[in-house]
Amino acid sequence: MTLQSHTNDSHPSVGDAALERDAIELLRASRIDPKLLYVTSRQAELWRQVNLRHSPIHGNPEFARIYREAFARVAEKMPRDEVYLAGLGCGTGMKEAELCAQLKSRGCRVLFSGIDISRDLVDEASRRLAAAGAIDRGGPVCDLAEVDLVAQWRSETGNEAPILYTFFGVVPNFAPSMVTRLFRAIMRPGDVLLVSVHLAPVGEGTDLAAAMRLVLPQYDNPETLAWLSAALEQWSLQDLVEAPEMKIGEIEGMPAFVATARWKSSEPFERWGHRFSPKEDEPLQLFHSLRYTPSLFENLLRSDGFKIELLAMTSCREEAVWAVKL
Repeated sequence: MTLQSHTNDSHPSVGDAALERDAIELLRASRIDPKLLYVTSRQAELWRQVNLRHSPIHGNPEFARIYREAFARVAEKMPRDEVYLAGLGCGTGMKEAELCAQLKSRGCRVLFSGIDISRDLVDEASRRLAAAGAIDRGGPVCDLAEVDLVAQWRSETGNEAPILYTFFGVVPNFAPSMVTRLFRAIMRPGDVLLVSVHLAPVGEGTDLAAAMRLVLPQYDNPETLAWLSAALEQWSLQDLVEAPEMKIGEIEGMPAFVATARWKSSEPFERWGHRFSPKEDEPLQLFHSLRYTPSLFENLLRSDGFKIELLAMTSCREEAVWAVKL
């Protein structure tokens, strides 16, 4: 399948057969892949509600400020004639539209590709960027964890000029090793990647454990748990497990919020023609969201050979935006 397109084509990696294969493989390990939380229209809508109610950007002007500052700083350094903007995990495209406006204000022609696992979100982002004046170049509806696929899309754009990538709100859902692998696969010399990171607000008098407890209500709330429950319903697992629970844990040694659902029984069950044997002492993992500190994130990327520049951070130290280059 050729991915270069002026439409938002769905890749087989998000087709029913592929999703079912992934669900079978991960269910054997008592996990649900993060991509399975976003694939249906209902799941996308529930995620929007979580974002609107609990993302601090909607209630604290500090969060909008850091994006404005970051966009202004990066726009000054981009070519004035044309910029190819690619939203990795674009979501609704709200931040990308603001970045597009910054570039357009400097007389820049903006091309846009949105890449996300949800067709609904890619279509919404494409419409929003078109309204902001960007020229839609399409993009695959695909799983960003399919790193080779995203790298293939980069090669098939036919674009020799540097690409300005955005990677907003996605880092928390990827294991650290996957973040560096994706960046390494898609970036070329001259490319710039803007990445936002949700942070554990460690500061004077606040250690990491206290910082994580401070942020926990953004995740442990009815809207988030309803969104996670929808994934259980999507895969017909809701009668086999207890209600989801959100706790503080870690992923690959990094602090994280982890949602699990305990199995009601160790009795084997069948799904999709396969037999599964749950372990009562090994709950089903539904979701994780990492919370770095600035030094943890910068050290992760620098150790893999990337150059990283902090562009802006909220005064509460809960979120920051960096520019990443090779």
